[in-house]
Amino acid sequence: MANFIYAVRLFYSSNKRNLMIYLLTSLLSIPILFAELFVTKYVVDVIQGTTQNTFNFTDALYLIALLNLILYAGGVTHSLKAISTTNLRVTDLYEIENKILNKTSALSLKDIENPFVKTMREKAKRFSLTGTLDQWVGLITNLISLIGIFVVLMIWGFYYLAIIIAVVLLLQMKISKWVSKKAEDTARGQTSSIRVFDYIVDLLVDRKSVQEIRVYKMYKYLSEKMRLIFFNNFKQTQKKLILSETINFSKDIVTALLRGISILLLVVVLGRNGQTAGAFVMLFQVVNQLYVIFPSFIGSYSGLQASHMRFTDYSSYLKMEEEAIPDEASVLQSKGLGIIADQLIFKYPTNQHDTLKNINFTIKPGSSVAFVGENGSGKTTLVKMILGLYRPTSGIIKWSNENGQVQIHNVANESRVIFQDFIKLLRPIRENVAIGNISMINNDSALIQALKKADADSFSEGLDTFLGPQFGGLDLSGGQWQRLAIGRAYLKESSLTIFDEPTASLDPNSEKKAFDIFVNLGEQQTSIIVTHRLYITKFVDEIFMFENGEIVERGSHKELMNAKGKYEEMFRQQSTLYSSKNEEV
Repeated sequence: MANFIYAVRLFYSSNKRNLMIYLLTSLLSIPILFAELFVTKYVVDVIQGTTQNTFNFTDALYLIALLNLILYAGGVTHSLKAISTTNLRVTDLYEIENKILNKTSALSLKDIENPFVKTMREKAKRFSLTGTLDQWVGLITNLISLIGIFVVLMIWGFYYLAIIIAVVLLLQMKISKWVSKKAEDTARGQTSSIRVFDYIVDLLVDRKSVQEIRVYKMYKYLSEKMRLIFFNNFKQTQKKLILSETINFSKDIVTALLRGISILLLVVVLGRNGQTAGAFVMLFQVVNQLYVIFPSFIGSYSGLQASHMRFTDYSSYLKMEEEAIPDEASVLQSKGLGIIADQLIFKYPTNQHDTLKNINFTIKPGSSVAFVGENGSGKTTLVKMILGLYRPTSGIIKWSNENGQVQIHNVANESRVIFQDFIKLLRPIRENVAIGNISMINNDSALIQALKKADADSFSEGLDTFLGPQFGGLDLSGGQWQRLAIGRAYLKESSLTIFDEPTASLDPNSEKKAFDIFVNLGEQQTSIIVTHRLYITKFVDEIFMFENGEIVERGSHKELMNAKGKYEEMFRQQSTLYSSKNEEV
């Protein structure tokens, strides 16, 4: 019942009018059904009067007009219900998707990246408000109709028939509930494999992956993976389908036998009692309606089992613990933010070992720092912890300015970041830059100034130019996207600037330009650059050398070169990259 109450409350708050129309028309179908049955009886009785010289034309006219009115009312309610259902489905699609997206945005990044949570999210998306409403309203209206039909049968003396049908109904309800649970368990179990299937489909149609797939002739291999997943799921579904249809076939046989017995009883009993043709027609329709409503009631009842399970998945996802991020105003520090890390440890939920361990350091306000080391050494994970995107497994991060420690609960407000996998928004240039400070979206002069600082003057003339060939827009190179990302960073004032290896895909000249821009971008504020290319590190105040999740060396370029440790070894290995620049060791 909780899922029904939830659906009604949500529809009441977001689409009250159509909910009321839907409920009203659903309930009106019950009196319309019985009115049609009884008026039909009297129409037949009046017509029968022509053979008995008791025909009354006026009564016949009134009854036929009334019957037409009832049939018309039934058609109108059916149409109104169909329209309201369509409108409610639109609301359903938006509300469920919106609530799931809002919940996802409130989760910690660690949870969002967790495969188990991703599967939970996919399960939650299977819940349907309109499906739940249809099943509950169908169950209630069909139950009332069935009770009414049983009452009619008992009034006319068919007690045993009513009892037999009721017993069969209860047995079929129990069986249908069991079948529905089995089918839903199968669907739940396939959620993870469907995610993999969808991922492979995306690979096969994405313009970037298609190039590599064709070069390495991977299509056959990937399509075979798809085939295996598809047919494995199909076999599981087919087993449940065969079971379901076998049971349905058995139920249909029982229903057909009951229908035949019911009609036979009508003929025998009514014939013996000398009832009118109208009574027979009415009871014949009652029995027919019984076997129309009967499977509909069973379907609604068994569907509620699946709906309840889906609502449980949906509720479980919405009840996940959220990350508390205060919406505090940004307080810019004139000389940047200082960062103090005390015994930081971090472990991903799916990993057995710590990703970061024993991290201790102090970064002074206004200083520039480079995080260096091999890929996978923990640099980017630490950046995400500094930004508050990850919470430490243990240990704390504190903040300071030139006057001492300060309390900052939402460091993202104080920061501008250019990630390696920065967003390439397939929207106009204006929006791509303005997401750095969305309040500036209509401030052309501020947007153009940010683009100029990012060495992206060529975009200034066409702020409304659409980007992305997927939607018929401009196709940009890696360097052009890079400059747009830097432009959005320039648009946001901050106390901390972070450059997280966003130049990995650029050519050397473009990369050098990007690093020069970074130096200007982080001027007079705290700045962190994450890189495994070391020629930039000569220009920062301090270098942190990472290895296996630990800071194994720290100091200036000169100090670390003199120490002859890991940093010096890596720098020597890359020395050929710097020879043309006459780098001095």
